[in-house]
Amino acid sequence: MHRDLKLENVLVDERGYLKLIDYGLAKTVSSNSLAFTMCGTAEYMAPEVVSQAGHDLTADWWSTGVLIFEMLHGATPFYINN
Repeated sequence: MHRDLKLENVLVDERGYLKLIDYGLAKTVSSNSLAFTMCGTAEYMAPEVVSQAGHDLTADWWSTGVLIFEMLHGATPFYINN
């Protein structure tokens, strides 16, 4: 699991390929185990990460969805001015 997918951690190389960076919070887990550490950037965290109920690779899919939304709309889906 990467656990910190966000716009700042995605780069585009000279050929147009996306590259993920900053694996400082990454963790290797087996297919049937969960992680319980709340880490990452709040705007991109899945609800199960925030609630510390235990999360798996699907938390990265949540972050990917937030990332795609931000690329299409210019702000994260849960952005508030204050």
